[in-house]
Amino acid sequence: MIQPEYFPPVRPEASGFEGLLFIPDISGFTEFVHSTDVITGKIITAELLAAIISQNQLRLDISEVEGDAVLFYRHGAAPSVQELVQQFNMMETAFMEKRKQLEERFSLSLDISLKAIAHYGQMSQYQVGPFTKLYGEVVVEAHRLLKNSVQSNHYLLLTDALYNKAPFSNDEVFHNYFSSARLCEAYRSIQQICFTCLDFTAEQTLKKVA
Repeated sequence: MIQPEYFPPVRPEASGFEGLLFIPDISGFTEFVHSTDVITGKIITAELLAAIISQNQLRLDISEVEGDAVLFYRHGAAPSVQELVQQFNMMETAFMEKRKQLEERFSLSLDISLKAIAHYGQMSQYQVGPFTKLYGEVVVEAHRLLKNSVQSNHYLLLTDALYNKAPFSNDEVFHNYFSSARLCEAYRSIQQICFTCLDFTAEQTLKKVA
């Protein structure tokens, strides 16, 4: 029987804060795990996630590394849409370069790509032993958005909650991208969430052809 003293104390934070949630996520990860032996798989996963984390231009804090995703967050005002696009591009470039290196090292063809969710809202933190955890509806929403209906594996998703808080936000930022669409989806007990999706799939296809 586990004794109560083995459980670390829970220390909730008294007040919350507004902030950014940014979650880069590896598309195709489930299939990758099924098709790769555990030793090779863990090396590849660790190096890909490290490549993503190394490109932290916005000085985001890390709450968790969640298997195939990194939960970044930042207190305070939302960054501009342009800054978020640049941040995603930097992480995606590092991810693709590392993927190519790993394919050559292990003589594999990796059918994986990168997508990211950017959300903004009220959240809080609490401490469980040495671990600091994020709490709030916005955190649940961001994770649920990873399971959206977008028919692409390579995109940046920007919620309305973020877009409306971002400085100097306007539709011109989307004109340089091959495809963008605004969608609204409902997830059971979660209210309807609207977002704009920047789809980079066409750009990736053109790079392969070039």
